[in-house]
Amino acid sequence: MYKSIYVHIPFCKMICTYCDFKREINSDENIEKYIDKIILEINEVKHILKTIYIGGGTPNILNDKLLDKFLNSLNKNIDKNTEVTIELNPELITKSQLLILKSNNVNRISLGVQSTNNNILKELGRLHTIEIVNDKIALLKKYNFENISCDFIYNLPNMKLSDVDDMLLFIKKNDIKHLSFYSLEIKEGSRLNKLKYKIDNEKEEEFLFYFQNKINLNRYEISNWSKNENYESKHNKAYWNMEGWKGIGYGACGFDDNTYTESKGKTSDWKYTYEKISIEELYKDILIMGLRQVRGINLNEEKNSQAFEFYKNSIPKNLIIIENNYLRVKEIDLLNEVLLNII
Repeated sequence: MYKSIYVHIPFCKMICTYCDFKREINSDENIEKYIDKIILEINEVKHILKTIYIGGGTPNILNDKLLDKFLNSLNKNIDKNTEVTIELNPELITKSQLLILKSNNVNRISLGVQSTNNNILKELGRLHTIEIVNDKIALLKKYNFENISCDFIYNLPNMKLSDVDDMLLFIKKNDIKHLSFYSLEIKEGSRLNKLKYKIDNEKEEEFLFYFQNKINLNRYEISNWSKNENYESKHNKAYWNMEGWKGIGYGACGFDDNTYTESKGKTSDWKYTYEKISIEELYKDILIMGLRQVRGINLNEEKNSQAFEFYKNSIPKNLIIIENNYLRVKEIDLLNEVLLNII
């Protein structure tokens, strides 16, 4: 039985150049109908959840009344230990919104910062400036939101190493305890792809090496850093450990009982498809997802040890290590080389 849910809010004011998530420019009428429909699905979840993640799109595009109605529908599935994360666009954060989040048990904030360079933000199609982000983080802390994660993208067009220095100063100044640092990917449905933008792989390595040597947070996954284990994303670990989660809404995916689900259609009418996977595919996915984590895969769990036994002859022994019965990649930046052998 899944212990996590992901809820997708697919509406935006502007489509960013790098994005190909399921999303559309909003209209108030469409949003209200959409929220009513996902509340019906949420009402079918009858048990307490370990984690809830509300992503997008732009979840805080909802007006206060609709946001309160939506979040309130989740309260029956929450206890004091449930991690409840919502993605926020900085420019849309208001005092009234934060009061609604607080009253509905949201305890983790994911901010889509992406860059500290205002010129790059404008090129990406983001609607905030770094000055707005600083102000909104101060406001979040005023309302006692301390578990704040910030998303950044590196190897962006026109990005320089000095932009990494600025980002690191921003992290230190705002005492950010969790950071996601993603390399730019050119997705098929993105504007950057339509503009024929090409990734510079050498620059990508340079940015990551430079960042790693200066960041004062602990890397716990290929693209994620935290102050300590308390600030690691429990929800993402449900993905990486293949623990099972339910996807709700247009564009949401799920996994439970060896079955992947995906919603297809449109925001006014979507349906879920179901794909049962073989034991061989399950074992492959356990390794692909689990080895993303710096501490690796817990071989004390039967499905994990079975996955390793099934694929161990495909994995170069010089690239992996077993320590305290955890299987991990010796150097996490060699992950792709390990995964290519498994695939």
